[in-house]
Amino acid sequence: MFFHILIWMLFISSPLAISNGNFKVDYIYFFKSIALVALFYINYFLLVPHFLLKRQTLLYIIIIFAIILGVGFLITVFEPSHIPRFVDFPDKGRIEFMKKHDNDIRFRMFPNTAVITLHLLVSAVLRIYLEWDESKKRQIESETEKKTSELNFLKAQLNPHFFFNSLNTIFSLSIKKSEKTPVAILNLSDLMRYMLYETNKDKVKLQEEITYIENYIELQKLRLASNNKIIFEVEGTTKNIFVPPLLFISFIENAFKYGVNPAKQNEIIVKFHIKENDIKLLVVNDIYTELRNEDSSGLGIENTVKRINLYFPNRNSLNLYEKDNKFYVELKLDLNEN
Repeated sequence: MFFHILIWMLFISSPLAISNGNFKVDYIYFFKSIALVALFYINYFLLVPHFLLKRQTLLYIIIIFAIILGVGFLITVFEPSHIPRFVDFPDKGRIEFMKKHDNDIRFRMFPNTAVITLHLLVSAVLRIYLEWDESKKRQIESETEKKTSELNFLKAQLNPHFFFNSLNTIFSLSIKKSEKTPVAILNLSDLMRYMLYETNKDKVKLQEEITYIENYIELQKLRLASNNKIIFEVEGTTKNIFVPPLLFISFIENAFKYGVNPAKQNEIIVKFHIKENDIKLLVVNDIYTELRNEDSSGLGIENTVKRINLYFPNRNSLNLYEKDNKFYVELKLDLNEN
């Protein structure tokens, strides 16, 4: 509001500034100024929102055209018909031309209608821009809320999915009355503590996420036989790198779920290659058709892919493919948001 008042004060006083003291303030000038201000805000608050923005363009144009002609005519009728007003014309020919047409109301209306048109145009453009800007903000806010809700929903699905799979591992150990059962319970306790207290954050330290993955792998090793080989490597530094929580675990969990057959020789490879601006993950596991055909909700991989696209739109590369009876996951994340 203060900005509007300042602009109008500058506008009304501008003739005094440019006329070198030759401008005479009279009631006609104040009438014109008040009329222009009124038309500006009538168009801004009433005509543009109720007609133009509601796509009643033809009706809006008719109303605006009538206002320009009507108000322009009234101002011209009441305006004294003497030329020049506050501008000195050194060219005598121009002065004679002005005097000759001074009684022609159409000629006198032209500058008034031009000024009215300019004010209406500025008010319309300003209102349309502000409406567009507000709509853009609402759209961004809506997309942000939608993204947050979807991410929370996906994480809520992911956590029970992992939890039940881990309980199955501990259950299998308890059936065998393995001495590793207490260790597995403590390991799962650490994993659940991380999931409860860290995964509510938008981002966590990459090192914490990798530690979580290491604990998960150690838990899975408790149920593996000697012929099941696990290779886990981390290259590069994790310092000052933050990532969304639980972003990689589904690929690794999937490898253990479908790539381990205690009766056969098999290998699971998990490798992280970390740079300042990107993270690469490679997961390789053997393919066992009989395990893949098991009934599965399939939430893990599907949800992870959705989360990757939400967190890293146009900044991720994910390849899932089979080769030589092995399943490969190749993920690259671009950490540079600029």
